Amino acid sequence: MNTENLPGSSALPAPRPPLDELIARARALRPLLAERAAQTEADRRVAADVIAKLADQDLLALCKPARFGGFEFGPSAMVLLGYELGQACGSTAWCANLANCNSWFASYWPLQAQQDLWGQDPGNRLAAPLAPTGKVERTEGGYRVSGRWAYASNCENSDWTVISALLPEDDHSPGGAAWFLTPMDTVKIDQGTWHMAGMQGTGSKTLYSDEPVFVPEHRMVLVSEVIDLVAPGTQIEGNPMARFGFSTFGATALVGPMLGMARGALDAFIVTAKSKIRANSENSMAHNPFVQSQVGRASATIDAALRLLMTDVEAGEQAVFSGKTLETVERVQIRRDLAFAAGAATGVVNDLFAAAGSSAADLGHPLQRFWRDVNAAAGHVSLDGEAVMSMTGRQLFGLPPAGFH
Repeated sequence: MNTENLPGSSALPAPRPPLDELIARARALRPLLAERAAQTEADRRVAADVIAKLADQDLLALCKPARFGGFEFGPSAMVLLGYELGQACGSTAWCANLANCNSWFASYWPLQAQQDLWGQDPGNRLAAPLAPTGKVERTEGGYRVSGRWAYASNCENSDWTVISALLPEDDHSPGGAAWFLTPMDTVKIDQGTWHMAGMQGTGSKTLYSDEPVFVPEHRMVLVSEVIDLVAPGTQIEGNPMARFGFSTFGATALVGPMLGMARGALDAFIVTAKSKIRANSENSMAHNPFVQSQVGRASATIDAALRLLMTDVEAGEQAVFSGKTLETVERVQIRRDLAFAAGAATGVVNDLFAAAGSSAADLGHPLQRFWRDVNAAAGHVSLDGEAVMSMTGRQLFGLPPAGFH
């Protein structure tokens, strides 16, 4: 997995650091993130100073459009960043990756909307609760949107947000689910939400606005336009990130952290096994051949899932950056790899937690946090393994694959 010289825009405003260097910067932050993991969970958010450290190391600009100071790396960069940070703190890795993912997501909007988002401050970050649970009505020059929007990860460290609603069909629009960009200070955060058994540190709270928020016309995109890769951003010259299918590549932001959590859990298990002596043995668990086998298998599973995922995602992004449109079989294969890797990561952590014994359930033990976090993350709607594998199976049988890809 060579991380240098990944393709992107041919007209970057300044030389971007090699991805290997950025990943090394992320690795250097792991001790801090691990030290703060319990407090991150207790605070129900990643601290502002931690986000600032990530930003200072250019780790939140990976997928941002180059014209606004981003590096325009492909989605595989988020796999690697999430994997690195997730070994220390799953919640921080999740928020860092979503900051990158949402910068890519914003590339689907017209240039005027991107200018609104980043023109005054290129460091602005975007939260993106995507379910169309709000209400909207047309008004002169735009829309009036109100409602509640759950799962706004990292919202307290974000300056703008997406809000969403079902837009009625009329003479101006075919209607359907729509996404709207608005400054964060136009909505409120419900602090009574997001009390979770896992991933609590992501701060994925519910946003709401009882009074309609005015959103100008140019800050709306239809979900169907994004899925069909005909969103306004695809018409902007020198805007390569908008050519990536969100249905295909979006979950790269989530699975990288999950694989990192699995590696972090394995490291925590090894530390425990070296010092833990069972009542019926004079030696530590590390001398048990069954434990040795389990550790070896876990290591191979994590590496295999990561390499499989990186192989197909890198191939897909090379094609997109070269101007090609991915075939259905390629898109479904990437979705398959993402679901497989998420399942593999979850399985590894569950097996290690079960083997570690009751001491690993102590709230001071890092293994229990990886266990809770990875299982909470696995419930994300885009990682429905059965649905994705069924879609893959339909394709292999020569049937039209069902679902978004």
